[in-house]
Amino acid sequence: MNTLDDDQRRARQFELIIRSKKWLDFGTGAGGILDLLAEKAAEAYAIEPQTHTRNELVRCGYKVFQDISQIQNEYIDIVTLFHVFEHLLDPIETLNSIAEKLVESGKIIIEVPHANDMLLSFFDLESFKRFTFWSEHLVLHTRYSLEVFLREAGFHHICVEGFQRYPLANHLYWLARGKPGGHKEWHYLQTPELNRSYAALLAQLDKTDTLIAVAEK
Repeated sequence: MNTLDDDQRRARQFELIIRSKKWLDFGTGAGGILDLLAEKAAEAYAIEPQTHTRNELVRCGYKVFQDISQIQNEYIDIVTLFHVFEHLLDPIETLNSIAEKLVESGKIIIEVPHANDMLLSFFDLESFKRFTFWSEHLVLHTRYSLEVFLREAGFHHICVEGFQRYPLANHLYWLARGKPGGHKEWHYLQTPELNRSYAALLAQLDKTDTLIAVAEK
């Protein structure tokens, strides 16, 4: 899966928070976000359970571990989980283990798919349901559920905001063709102004495709 667009967007969104901090990216995958932000951080660590992917990242010089318990004698300023939290078998246990590694007032950033996505909750699109409700997506979160999980693990100062990853052209393509990729196939049906206005409308309706939570230990 090509994650370059999302990696670049996240780098723009969170560089100032990560800069000069000890940062852990949990479930880093191919490590695209590490390529963009590792040099900005005071120290950069990652968790990646897939052995082959993890070994490749280690060979590239990154500090990548299979499990957070393997990070010894280090306390982290900020932990990010980008489209990882919805895959976890025991999210509370994971949040507790992250909290143990965070410094006091350390931050966690969680980005997840939104259960109230416009294509699900308004258009009720069967093709999008089949695409979204796949076996590795164990739960889709609302603002409320995400906050409940974080509070249960002892986090506070929780802010959950909607964010729209995909533009109107993508939604139109789903409605017309029943498959993803409309923002590329029908790229001529979008402008920066239109994309911003559509994203703002979906945020107002609480029907964005993504939620981003920021919380403190």
